[in-house]
Order: sequence, then structure tokens, then C-alpha cells
Amino acid sequence: MRFRLVASAVAAFTLGACAPAYEDGHLSRSINQQRVARDSCLSSEASSLDDGRSAPEIVAQAASNACTAQNDRLIQLMATMDRSGESQITAAVRKESVVKATSYVLSGRAQAGNR
Repeated sequence: MRFRLVASAVAAFTLGACAPAYEDGHLSRSINQQRVARDSCLSSEASSLDDGRSAPEIVAQAASNACTAQNDRLIQLMATMDRSGESQITAAVRKESVVKATSYVLSGRAQAGNR
């Protein structure tokens, strides 16, 4: 009987050590949800800002700038895992934002050309 009590206590203690894994899972889901929100903003802004004549990269930069709040939230969430790499994370997210927006501009133009 005493062995079961000790084993139960050890199991409870061991399961308590799994909390960071849950938190990381929660953080990963939050990052993914924020990335979806940011991408939705980029898509919407790229579509509304594209005049069909400007360079795609120019329109993409404007769309990325319009989605600064979503980018900043994504950066904040990602930097939670690694504060020492925040400047690299910021640069990478901002670059990825312009690349994604450029792809939305080009996709929109391709669809418009097929009509």
C-alpha cells in the first residue's frame, strides 16, 4: 500500500514537469493563429492597394506596412520563446511579410488576367 502511495506521488510530480510542454504547445498554437491573422490582413491589404500598374514589391511593402500591428503581435509571440533572438526574429518576420504580400499581389493579378 505504501508503495502505491509513493508511486502515485512520483507520477504526480512527473506529470507536473510536463507543464512547460503544454505551454509551448499553447504558444505554438497562438503563433500559428497569429500568422493566419497576419496573412489574412496581408491578403486583404494587397488586394485593396493593388492598382495593377505599380511594381508588386511596392504594393507588397505598403500592404505589409498596413499590417504592422499583426506583424508586431507575431514578433512578440515568437520572441517569447527566444528573447535573445528578437532582432533576428523581427527582421525575418518583416521580410516574410513582404514576400507573402508580394505573392498575394501576383496571385491577384494572375486571377484578374484570367477573367
